[in-house]
Amino acid sequence: MSIWRSAALVVSAALVPLGCGQEEHQYYAKPTTKVLGKVTVDGAVPSSPIVIKCHPVEGMDPEHPSVTQALTNADGEFVLSTYQEGDGVPPGDYSLTFFWGKYNAISAGFVGPDRLKNRYVKPDKSPITLSVADGEPIDMGTIALTTK
Repeated sequence: MSIWRSAALVVSAALVPLGCGQEEHQYYAKPTTKVLGKVTVDGAVPSSPIVIKCHPVEGMDPEHPSVTQALTNADGEFVLSTYQEGDGVPPGDYSLTFFWGKYNAISAGFVGPDRLKNRYVKPDKSPITLSVADGEPIDMGTIALTTK
């Protein structure tokens, strides 16, 4: 390879990043309010995590969609998270769903069958609701779920 060809290759490689400008991504996050609580099943702390999800009653915001969820810990306690762990829930009205499956390492998620017998998995049928306004943290207390 000639010296001119090598020089042209080096200059071209140096200029490529200049033409590939990256726009700065504008991250949009709604304000959140901390929401925490505890879950029991048939009067006892669940023996493994329960997946909790918040479903906006008005439907997902198409311009700024977000997912709010939590897992119960070994004591049945939870803190809802939207953008980062424990940050809370954006203002709005929600239906809460609960799924108590087994963790599957291959799919990296919880899978059925639901030990709550699908009693709380459909947002339109779940009796557990939440209303969040900007302001003070919300303690939902103990949410008593049943398998019967």
